[in-house]
Amino acid sequence: MDLVELKATGKIENENRHPWEQARSVFVANQIRKRFKSDEAMTILDIGCGDTYVAETLLKDFPNSKFYCIDIAFTPELMAHYTEKYKDTNIFVYTDMNDAVADIENEISFILLLDVVEHIEEDVSFLKQVHQLNHVTKNTNLFITVPAFQSLFTNHDTLLGHYRRYTNVNLKRTLKTAGFKSDSLGYFFTSLLLPRILEKAKERMFGIKNDSTDLSVWDKGEGVTSMVKNVLVLDTKITAIFEKLGIKIIGLSNYIICKKGL
Repeated sequence: MDLVELKATGKIENENRHPWEQARSVFVANQIRKRFKSDEAMTILDIGCGDTYVAETLLKDFPNSKFYCIDIAFTPELMAHYTEKYKDTNIFVYTDMNDAVADIENEISFILLLDVVEHIEEDVSFLKQVHQLNHVTKNTNLFITVPAFQSLFTNHDTLLGHYRRYTNVNLKRTLKTAGFKSDSLGYFFTSLLLPRILEKAKERMFGIKNDSTDLSVWDKGEGVTSMVKNVLVLDTKITAIFEKLGIKIIGLSNYIICKKGL
């Protein structure tokens, strides 16, 4: 969860995990699993990690890996909380990207920027900084997810501090400008397109805007949450099948996995 949304809950831990967030974590794990075995000892840099949910769930899938989690929005209270929570584990928390990299000894296997780049005004400049980090080599995988289609920009994006949404074309172009070459690129969460289209239409026609984010107000029970999560996971699997057949399907989110260019 984004720390802006965590703050909106008034809690230090999120007790009602949104199914979108759970399904995205499954999607990320499946993409990593295509490139590394579960028992391999990877070094993963999670930039803009939010409330560390992704690292915590991925550690279960990749128990021999180390996760270096950075978020500039960590308060002293949150830093103390997560440092204590993850002591004697392979999760380490930081407020500064360079401090995290300084503690890394091996080649970075994966850099995660999960729904982060849209928050950064100068996205190319930031990605160039990532390109130049120590321990980022030609073998390092940069894994980015972002919201799709600027035409679907709503008050939800404004509440979260988004500067933009992306398409596959301009996402790939942005990464190329920053010095990366695409290895895998696509959309996911097709089933969420229609609800967002309706939300956008409601804003345009009636001026009705949500004043809170979905992740911060999710209060459904375990059964409903599990059902929605499974639908979203199935959504990503169906999209992957079509991609293997050479059929590109659009969705509410983009992803790209890339490496340093020549």
